[in-house]
Amino acid sequence: MNDENAAPTPPISRRRFLQGTALAGFGAFIAACSGGGGATTEPGGSEAAASVPIPTPPPQTAGPTVAPTPKVVTGPLHWAQWPAYIDLVGKAATDEKYSPGSSPTLEAFKKKYSVDVNYEEKIEANEDFFATIQQQLVSGLPTGWDMITITDWLAAKIISKGWAEKIDQSNVPNCVANLRDPLKGYVWDPNMDYHYTWQSGMTGIGYDKATLAKNNKPLPASLKDLWALPPDKVTFLNEKRDTFGLGLLKLGKSADPATTTDDDLQAVHDDIAAFSGGKLRFVGNEYLTDFASKATWAAMTWSGDLASSGSDDDVWVAPTEGSMVWSDNMVIPKGATNIYTAELMMNFVYDPQIAGNIANYVYYVSPVKGADVVVKELNKAAPLPQSLFDLLFPPPAVVAGQHNFQFLSDELEAKMNELYADLAGT
Repeated sequence: MNDENAAPTPPISRRRFLQGTALAGFGAFIAACSGGGGATTEPGGSEAAASVPIPTPPPQTAGPTVAPTPKVVTGPLHWAQWPAYIDLVGKAATDEKYSPGSSPTLEAFKKKYSVDVNYEEKIEANEDFFATIQQQLVSGLPTGWDMITITDWLAAKIISKGWAEKIDQSNVPNCVANLRDPLKGYVWDPNMDYHYTWQSGMTGIGYDKATLAKNNKPLPASLKDLWALPPDKVTFLNEKRDTFGLGLLKLGKSADPATTTDDDLQAVHDDIAAFSGGKLRFVGNEYLTDFASKATWAAMTWSGDLASSGSDDDVWVAPTEGSMVWSDNMVIPKGATNIYTAELMMNFVYDPQIAGNIANYVYYVSPVKGADVVVKELNKAAPLPQSLFDLLFPPPAVVAGQHNFQFLSDELEAKMNELYADLAGT
């Protein structure tokens, strides 16, 4: 890559002190891990598609007709994103909250293209965010966003309904060249016409080891262990596919959408209801605040959060029964004002140097070939422990324990929504 494309190398932040503690459980999981039946290989790709049959979305419906995208940089680029999901420095890094000027990657992009970026941490849960743009999409109106970062199932929904702008592949050569092979070939966008992966991750168990020890509770290694803790000290995820997917694994059932039945989902509901007693909460990224305040002892959590944003007492583990796997994806919603600028951003963050800088901060799985080399170089003076590096770039043994419960049929999704609403009291 050309040096002019590289964001300034971010400093090694307070995450360094987490490396000997927060990922200890992950290292133990890797040592014990072996391939499990019914697991996927990695998200996307021909192997994953073969092992996890996925319902094909309906044909795309026609969206509003727009003129070809002019190759002129316009802005500001309006980007809706999740919290703690890009490299930060200074007070923003300490507070884990983006503020203008705090991301080396965004500042380098702004300088390179002489355009501003309105980057907002607006997404706490896919469904909640979708509710803020659904009416505009249905009505054929602009959403106000040029790029949104959404999880597989929502990306598939938006793309299949014709609510996404088609990406001009000539504007994203880095994406074309550097997307990791296992992330190609989703049935809902097999040619990457409408999305590129932002980051991937796993869903498993997070816990506060100090608080559990103080209350004489064993550290959870399995989902059954999580269910054994006081329900008012535990949170599950409002991302229903994660909660129900892990619930299936806890019951010894396959988390394969192609074989899951209404009865399987009902069994998960009944098991969670028996555990909850009305005391269990369902949350999104808010669990980070709950861990910080010690209100939560253990939770279903996403793999990168506690490594990047937790304290030295917070640990993430892949349950012995297996973990969920998913990807968040950059999508340009229909009617976006600054389409070409959004494509330039996609291309920019697929430069391996920049992708490595981001991965070194957010601690999720980078979709970009060569990012692992950059992460190693960034940490050459104090190499990452293997357990932490394996969290960013999972080895085959970990991949073998991953399950993808993202792509549900409309009927199965409706049943899951009904059962979740009963559990959450919504």
